[in-house]
Amino acid sequence: MEENRKEHLALVVGFVLILIVLIITLFRWDSQSNKSSSAKQGSLSSTKSNENPTFATISPSSLQEKILINNKAGMTLLDIRSFEAFSNEHIVDSIGISLDEFPVGQKIDARNQIIVIGQNSSDEDIAKAVEKIKEEKFKNILVLAGGMDTWKQMLGLTVHYGDPKSFIDQSKVSYLDPQELHDAIESKAPLYIIDVRSKDDFSTGHIAASLGHTRMIKRKHTANREELIRIIRKLWF
Repeated sequence: MEENRKEHLALVVGFVLILIVLIITLFRWDSQSNKSSSAKQGSLSSTKSNENPTFATISPSSLQEKILINNKAGMTLLDIRSFEAFSNEHIVDSIGISLDEFPVGQKIDARNQIIVIGQNSSDEDIAKAVEKIKEEKFKNILVLAGGMDTWKQMLGLTVHYGDPKSFIDQSKVSYLDPQELHDAIESKAPLYIIDVRSKDDFSTGHIAASLGHTRMIKRKHTANREELIRIIRKLWF
């Protein structure tokens, strides 16, 4: 009888010990699994953070609203796409400065809010441009969400340089004959005459009070909206 009790007690104790060991093993495995999962999630989050850098954005509709209300006052639309892409189509009054033309400090008004415009959300140059602009101590920076692709989908206004050989493009240009320009100058009408020829051609002779395009670039932020800007290629009396 006594031996049976001892055997039974030994079995119970053994079973309890096995159960305790099993519980401890399961607890350790679960703890390690959670740590591993957390590490993986942290790694993924870090990777995503690096792949998708964060910067403040503005939607095409919000940008359109700002343009309509403020008429771009206090705002610089900075298009960082290639010259070819910019010349083919860009937002009205935007400035085309690709990454290889950076820095931008001497080309844009530091007081303005800068709207960076890329091609689309996958444009890798956007993050690079934002970082470079920040390095120049600019702070008020926004990125057009979706870039030009989304802007066009929202039917935002765009312009292009045009093809001088295209009759359709030529028909969009308002021309001024020499006598009209002469009369405007004589009457001291508020206008800028911009000569876009080379410096050498400009130095050999130009219309009185006209500006070479290099000088005009330096004065672009002083122009009054009501002043008439005429682009003259080869105009003479």
